[in-house]
Amino acid sequence: MRFHIVAAVYVLVFANFYEMTASKWALLVTVIFLVMAAEAFNTAIETLCDYSTHEYHPMIKAVKDAASGAVLLVSIGAAAAGIILFWNIEVFKKIFFFFLNNPPLLVIFAVSLVLSVCFICFFPKIFKHTNHQIVQTRDKNPK
Repeated sequence: MRFHIVAAVYVLVFANFYEMTASKWALLVTVIFLVMAAEAFNTAIETLCDYSTHEYHPMIKAVKDAASGAVLLVSIGAAAAGIILFWNIEVFKKIFFFFLNNPPLLVIFAVSLVLSVCFICFFPKIFKHTNHQIVQTRDKNPK
């Protein structure tokens, strides 16, 4: 989910370099939220599966794989929509020269990239609460 959040922020920022109609903006926002919703459903399914049993079961694996596969399919569709909406070499040049001619903004962009990588890679280690901890809590407090 963290990767998708970062990607959505950059897509929304860089979309401002394009002359997009209201319908294209609506499509873009819809696709972004479809990916987020798929990711949320996947997390819910995985959490429920982990909560239901602490033993390996092939059916649980199949359910988790199907949920992850759904996220992958939605993400591929979102990437395809992004390519269709944004593939324009002239706008790529415009973005490149915009940052080249504005060094302070280039520095801000570079810092945002570093912070984004830190958020994606290290944020879960700072606030770690895994599904297995939920299961352990459940097993310690049987009803």
